[in-house]
Amino acid sequence: MDIALGSWEPAVMDPWLREVIELHDYFEAYFLGEVDGLDRVESALAPDFTMAGPSGSTSSRAETIAMIEAGRAHTESLKMTITEPQLLLEDHATLVATYVENQQWSDASNQRLTTVVFGKDSSAPNGLLWRRIHETWITPGP
Repeated sequence: MDIALGSWEPAVMDPWLREVIELHDYFEAYFLGEVDGLDRVESALAPDFTMAGPSGSTSSRAETIAMIEAGRAHTESLKMTITEPQLLLEDHATLVATYVENQQWSDASNQRLTTVVFGKDSSAPNGLLWRRIHETWITPGP
């Protein structure tokens, strides 16, 4: 996955940004049919996870996982990038950040501003569980 990070260096990348990149790398590979299984997703989403999609729909953890599962190998040309990462708030139990998710296919693209609420959990990938995502269209697409 490409990422425009300006002065951010992978060697000193914050765990939250590493988690965002790793999970989106997984999504890209999954939707291209390059990986099987949802273990990475299931280990990252908190039991109380919810998502507000860019069109205003909301989904639970189970509904989100079902949507991801249904999308396996649905494309041959997806490229996902993360830009404009910004940490908004962090305390002992919670971390809130935003980033722009860019999706590019051979014939279409879209962008969405994503706000994510993480819960800190040492047993989760990169020490963070995804608790809530809220996406807003920047450039709508498929």
